[in-house]
Order: sequence, then C-alpha cells, then structure tokens
Amino acid sequence: MKKRAWFFLALGLLMALVYAQLSRPQAEAFLQNPSGQAVLEVFQRIQQSYLNPLSREELNKVLEGAIGGMVGALKDPFTSYSPPQRASLRQEDLRGEFFGIGATLSPVNPDGTGAKVEGVMKGLPAQRAGIRAGDVILEVDGEDVTGLPLQEIVARIRGREGTKVTLKIRREGVPAPLVFELVREKVEIISVTQGMIGDVGYVGLETFGNFKVEEQLRQAVEELKRKGAKKLILDLRDNSGGLLDQGCAVASDFLKEGPIVYTRTRTLTRVYCEASGRPIWEGPMVVLVNGNSASASEIVAGALQDYGRAKIIGEKTFGKGVGQTPYTLANGGELTLVTFEWLTPKKRAINKEGLKPDVEVKDTRFPTPFSFQGAGVPAGAEVTVTVNGKTVRVKADGEGKFTYAEPQKSRPLPEDRGQAVLDLENDAILKRALEVLGR
Repeated sequence: MKKRAWFFLALGLLMALVYAQLSRPQAEAFLQNPSGQAVLEVFQRIQQSYLNPLSREELNKVLEGAIGGMVGALKDPFTSYSPPQRASLRQEDLRGEFFGIGATLSPVNPDGTGAKVEGVMKGLPAQRAGIRAGDVILEVDGEDVTGLPLQEIVARIRGREGTKVTLKIRREGVPAPLVFELVREKVEIISVTQGMIGDVGYVGLETFGNFKVEEQLRQAVEELKRKGAKKLILDLRDNSGGLLDQGCAVASDFLKEGPIVYTRTRTLTRVYCEASGRPIWEGPMVVLVNGNSASASEIVAGALQDYGRAKIIGEKTFGKGVGQTPYTLANGGELTLVTFEWLTPKKRAINKEGLKPDVEVKDTRFPTPFSFQGAGVPAGAEVTVTVNGKTVRVKADGEGKFTYAEPQKSRPLPEDRGQAVLDLENDAILKRALEVLGR
C-alpha cells in the first residue's frame, strides 16, 4: 500500500506538471483521455520499477521517444520533432552563420550515422589544415563518433568562436588515421551562386533555409548587372525550400505588384504576402526547376508563372504545397507542425501535384547510373549483360549472386564559394534556357 501511495503521489506531481505546461482545458482533456493517463503512468512505471535505474538524461530520452511517437503517428512527412541539440543547429542555420571549421558533411552509413567530408570552404580552417573531400571522421575531441547521427557529430564540431576541436580522420590510401587540431571560426552559409554566359546572368539558389538568402540574391544580381547582364536565369533546381518569408522576398524581387502567395488554414484563406513594388530585375528572365524543386522554390516559380513574368523550364516540380509552423518546446526541442496550405496567385493548390513547366526538359546533369543484380547462376560464373549497346561482365559469388553498379558521376565543385559551375554540354535544361532567352 505504501508503494502504491508513492506511485499516486508521483503521478499527481506529473499531472501538476501537465497542468503547468498546458492550458487548463487542454490539460483536462489530456488527463481525461485514457491514453493520456497511460502516457503518464508508463513514464512513472519506468522511472520507479524498471530493472535498471535510469539517469535523468536517459529519462529525458524516454520522454523524447514519446514525443517522437506522437509525431510519427501523424504519418505526415513534413511534421517533425527536433530534440534540443538538433533544434539548436537549426537556429544557427536559419541565422546563416555559425562557428565551425568550414566543411560540409554527409552521412557515411545508410541509417544517417557517421560523417564524411563532402567539401571544404576556401580560406576556412578545414581547407587551411588540409582536410579533403572524402575524409571520414572517426573521432571528435578523442571520442568515437562513427556510430553517432550526423547532426550530433555536426553539433560536436561546431562551438564557440576561437575554441579548439580535434578531429581524427581516415583517408583512403593513407595507412594510419590523421589527426587535425583546428580553431573554430565564423562560417557564413552561402546559399547563392552566380555566373555569366555571354550577356546572360545566371544565379542559382541552393536553399531558402536561412534569413540571408534574399540579401545574397540581391548582391548577386547587382554584381551580374555590373558585369553587363541583359537577361537572367534563376536556377531553383534541387532547392527543397525553407522559409516562406524568404520565398516571398525573392518572388517580390522580380514582380512589380500583386499577391505572391495565399495561405489556407483550417478556418481562413488570406493573402500572405504581396510584391513590394521594388523589383531588383525587370529584364527578360527564365526559371529552372526539376523534380527536387519544392516548397518555397515552387512559391517563387508559381508566382512568376502565374503573372507571366518568366517561363518555367525543366521538369515537373516536387509538389510540396503545405507549410509548417515551428514551436519551441519546454525542453528546448522544436515541433515543426503542418498548419497551412499555400496557393499560387491564381489560387492553384500544388500539394502532391507540383508545377508543370512551360517548357519541359529532362534534367541531364546527373543521369541515373546503370546498375543490376541477380542470382541463380553457378558459383563463380561470368555473367554478361547488354542494355542499349552497353555490355558489362561480372562474376557471380559463391552463392551464385551477382551485382553491378556503375560509378556515380560526382558533381563538379567550383573554385570559389558562390561561383556557379555552368556545363552546357551536359545540362539540357540550361542549354534550352539560353535558347528561350534568344541567345
């Protein structure tokens, strides 16, 4: 009985916490729901009776698991929960700057763990120290990170300005790991690239995911004007979107007047933003898109298409026509919740539909590599496969299985940050854009 009394006391304290975090009607609805009561009871049972006592940090992870379970139950790919550490990284990215070493990283493993260097930024610590693309990070400050999620590794590498971070790295062809001691410096996220093809200016937007995108776009367009640009290509390919306000600002840079986007919530459809009447470019232009152009990219392309301001060239876009609202939670984490749908100036809904280009052209920059696999042949047998005149020979393993994957074509890297790589020979969309512009 005494143990049961302590349980109800602890459960009462948890209920008091629920009341403190939620409004009274919300708290009462939660506590009157049997599943809501069960959430509190499960946590208390784990805390009190689980065989291995859990630390405060471990209990926090249990609660975060409950949050993740609620979000996952929505089965909405655009609603997510970011634990405190990841939420902190997101805030840094939104500001467009942080303190780090100037290297872009990607996961090593299919489950998103580990980190390898994709590229280094000119003039920053990683590049000056001699870190190269392809290097795999083994340790950060003496701790093994090979099994950690990429975002956690990134968080460990970033830090306060002027502080040191030590990386142990594995490099292909080097027998022993390499150790680098670096001092963190300010890193600015460059989201815009630019270039010139004759009198045609090119500006590419890689993301709308920070507050400096439109500012960087303005600077790039002004630079192109100084170089003599008479026509403009705005490249939104592979840009998965970001901040709605940045999408509004970028569209406004090319429109004189009118609504840019409408938003529809549960109860209301309204104009979210309108053109400011101060465009930075009024000359001929086209917009490039592909199947990875989404969200804010589609807002910009849809607005320019609806007003006939620019022809849209490329592939049908992704079709993300809903928007999220971020909510900072009591634990420092962040809930990103789908709360509205957005519509183009002509009130077109494009969610799961995408935008159809005015001029459809397949993106030929990075074709799908040729690959195949099979089984059922004698062990060690040589298998010959011919497709469209291409012949490949592979040897089956001891179980009669065989596989082949053509090496993927790597993306060319610019010599300087902000400089675009323009490859007319292998880029059918860019080539068609120049034809549409009359070059």
